[in-house]
Amino acid sequence: MQHRSPLFVALMLCICCHLSAQAPRAEIARKQYFTQSISAESIEFDGIPDEPAWATVPWGGDFIQYQPNEGALPHQPTQFKILYDDKYLLLAYRAFDESPDSIVQRMSRRDEFPGDWVEVNIDSYHDLRTAFSFTLSVSGVKGDEFVTDNGNNWDTNWNPIWYGKTHVDSLGWTAEIKIPFSQLRYGDQAEPVWGIQLMRRIFRKEERSTWQYIPP
Repeated sequence: MQHRSPLFVALMLCICCHLSAQAPRAEIARKQYFTQSISAESIEFDGIPDEPAWATVPWGGDFIQYQPNEGALPHQPTQFKILYDDKYLLLAYRAFDESPDSIVQRMSRRDEFPGDWVEVNIDSYHDLRTAFSFTLSVSGVKGDEFVTDNGNNWDTNWNPIWYGKTHVDSLGWTAEIKIPFSQLRYGDQAEPVWGIQLMRRIFRKEERSTWQYIPP
């Protein structure tokens, strides 16, 4: 389970990003993602983000390697989108792969993080210290952890209710995720600003790349 992400950075319902207090002082481009609400039942939850609702927000992307070659471009690009309705936070992933037959699809128990996966860490309090982590492997295995102590403690005993579907195609693999707001904790803000970080693992290269680059 050594999949730890450099913690946090940028989400929404307006969405902006931040860097942890431990980050070096060098200037780093801070990414933002702005999302919007949709009506319930706008998404056919099948792991393929092709509904018109997804077209209302842009793709986020431009991931940077975290391991093994810190700061380098990843071997395969990754994109994501975020929407929400009255009940759910909705995410879509597009994990490009020039060799779809080489994508590692392994089954395992929950929280064992097998094969290729994408993880999202959500700092819904925007306190730069805690997060809710959701990992979905290409084989559909889910992992979830409650993150505390500035990212030093990852509690796998936290088992929220959430949903994920994946699909492999000629371009790589895609996913759709639904996280009930009832499973998260957040402040009562008129215009919420959350922190977010995403990480992708390409198993065959043991490569991990993140949306927001944060130096060790």
